[in-house]
Amino acid sequence: MRCCTSRRTVTPLRELRICKTRRRHSVVVSARTIWRIHMPLNENQISRRSVMAGIAAAGGLAVVPHGAAAATTDQAIGLVNKIVAELLQVVKSSQSTAQALSRFEQIFVTYGDVPVIARSVLGPAWRQTSGAQQSAFISAFRGYLARKYGKQFREFRDATVEVTRAVDRGDKGIVVSSVLKYSGSAPIAVDWQVSDRSGSLKMFNLFIEGVSMLSTERNEVGALLEANRNSVDALIADLNQRG
Repeated sequence: MRCCTSRRTVTPLRELRICKTRRRHSVVVSARTIWRIHMPLNENQISRRSVMAGIAAAGGLAVVPHGAAAATTDQAIGLVNKIVAELLQVVKSSQSTAQALSRFEQIFVTYGDVPVIARSVLGPAWRQTSGAQQSAFISAFRGYLARKYGKQFREFRDATVEVTRAVDRGDKGIVVSSVLKYSGSAPIAVDWQVSDRSGSLKMFNLFIEGVSMLSTERNEVGALLEANRNSVDALIADLNQRG
């Protein structure tokens, strides 16, 4: 799926424009799984977009796969349920902030196709980097996401995530639909795209009310790379200090 935004410009999430693509007809599997969060919340500090960004960071962001997924819709629903369940273990725990952020990063690594995500986010610069730089960028990027969004995500309480259905999109992977509800907000549509083309079922993108979180991160990292004079080493150091 191609995004209509410029890679070199940091664009507010609400202004991102997503190109529409033709959807294939396929089997729809319905499900109903509700998870509940009970954590202190300062609603003045957290916005609807921050909620979604936190979920995206933990669930994982990635490119559209090139091959058709062999996984089933039931397996895709199971993956999303696992992600949500493990997130709730963190937000309901008494862990320190450092421990919680480390766990968020582990969830991202476990359920996100991190190498593919990192390659897509870095863009053309990826092909000009050494293997050591690529490994360093992957590590810096996943830590950056965990710190950036994990602190916000822990502050939610009385929120529910309801998984509603899964649709096999063929070469677009499987889309698992869910709804996030919490006090003071209208329901928010969250679509989780997953595929097993890397060898196991992984998250490769997530859409919040139709907005691709992968596109948002690609824009931000692209702008940071430019701000660091297109030095990948400087970008890696920058990401390690952010969040």
